[in-house]
Amino acid sequence: MILKLTAICVGAALLLSAPTAADACNRAVSKKAAHTIVPTGRINQSLLDQAIRVEVNFHRCRAGLRGLKTAGKGLANQAKNHSVWMARTQRLSHKSTVSGSATLVQRVKKAGVKFRTGSENISMVHRYQIDNQRFKIVNASSCQFASQNGKALPAHSYASLARHAVTLWMNSPGHRKNILDKRVTRVSTAVAFDPNARYCGRYWLTQNFIG
Repeated sequence: MILKLTAICVGAALLLSAPTAADACNRAVSKKAAHTIVPTGRINQSLLDQAIRVEVNFHRCRAGLRGLKTAGKGLANQAKNHSVWMARTQRLSHKSTVSGSATLVQRVKKAGVKFRTGSENISMVHRYQIDNQRFKIVNASSCQFASQNGKALPAHSYASLARHAVTLWMNSPGHRKNILDKRVTRVSTAVAFDPNARYCGRYWLTQNFIG
């Protein structure tokens, strides 16, 4: 059986530099990020956040924009909590049912960071690299998948998940606008895993920008 899945992402925004040569922009990640498979539990949120920030800053550099710094632990925790809620409820939404943290504005304020503008990107990506292409199920019980030409499709590493997620966002006008927003200066991203989804699970990502 040959199947094709499309990863899903949604973006939202709220309101309260010298150009750099594109060929000089760097997207190199750490060896740890490149060679470590994202686990189904005890995910290294900091490692993923760093890998995604590298990708975001690569695209900002190509657009002649300054790179973003981390938005801090408070906002990263809020992003993680929202990802956990999405994974648990199977809902890709900027608005949750969590009291006091239901909206983007509430989450950013709860993080305790100062901001004048902010935005949020969210996404849902399968654990194995099967999104946006036709693939074969080699062995469902052992999570073995392959492309049409027989190439094995492994589980995402931190680096591949980061690049895939940011590529999805960059290919979507709304998400791209958030990533390339001149007003934002910091970003934090977090992920949660849903083990019950088809094809051996899915990751739910939340990315928050502030400026």
